[in-house]
Amino acid sequence: MLRKIAFVAAAALSLGLSPLALRLGPVAGSLLLVAAAVLFAVAASGALVSLAVAGGALGALAFGLAGAASPAAAGAALAGLCFAERSVRVRGRGARLLHVGAALSGGALAGSLLAAFGAASLALRGVALAVSAVLVALPFLVDADDPVAHALDGVAGEITGPARASLREGAELRRTVAGEELLDRRAARQARATWSSLLRLAEARARLERTLAVGRAAQGREARTGEPPPAGAGGAEAARAAGAPAEAVVGKVDARIADHVAALTRAYTAVSAARAAEASLDDAALVGVETMGDSLEQVSKTMVEEV
Repeated sequence: MLRKIAFVAAAALSLGLSPLALRLGPVAGSLLLVAAAVLFAVAASGALVSLAVAGGALGALAFGLAGAASPAAAGAALAGLCFAERSVRVRGRGARLLHVGAALSGGALAGSLLAAFGAASLALRGVALAVSAVLVALPFLVDADDPVAHALDGVAGEITGPARASLREGAELRRTVAGEELLDRRAARQARATWSSLLRLAEARARLERTLAVGRAAQGREARTGEPPPAGAGGAEAARAAGAPAEAVVGKVDARIADHVAALTRAYTAVSAARAAEASLDDAALVGVETMGDSLEQVSKTMVEEV
């Protein structure tokens, strides 16, 4: 709920700052518009990632360039670019196109609405701004993948070995428990830290995989040509020398990734079991219905006996 409120506030801030930015001058006004658009993009993404920040900055630029010529085009460009990172995470081509269309159409409607009420009273402009902020939230009607799950899936597609299965298992777990709170704040903080650690391990594993791929390619070229590398170039011999310790590190990283996924799975399974047990113990409604049933049966028997 707080995220939705933050998004509406960020969208209203980004859409409604244009008149104020014009009064602040080119430098201060531009910085204000970019900052507001970046907040809008981060709120739309739900995560502080580079693609969201870049999309927000580009959206502010497009909004400023197209604002005077076409408010609808300016709003569409702003919303489309601010939702770009989320569009990437939408699973399925049809759903992704629908998400992009919702962002563009919502932004166009918002820009047109603000332009239509630009000369109205302050109260009407406030209402128009609130409605515009809601309109640009149309893409949220299309489900998008969780940022962490999307990142883990992306890394899993780049690597080989047992870590691939572990990362995909972690991505599915993240999709299953996304938005679910643990039993207390301390456990929630530890879970967030574990997810962050898993993501860092996955990124390190992907970098190591790319490095090993370069070494294997060098060995393959030398094996095909049969010519030694130039002096000081290293080549396959250097790749073999560095490959042995690198392979050992790969094994350790894969084991750590599997440990992180297993620990998270145990934690969320324990939470689900505790909540299920708590629900099974809460039998107040059941007792009430049984008591009511007994009372009604007694009344029915009494009425039958009197008849």
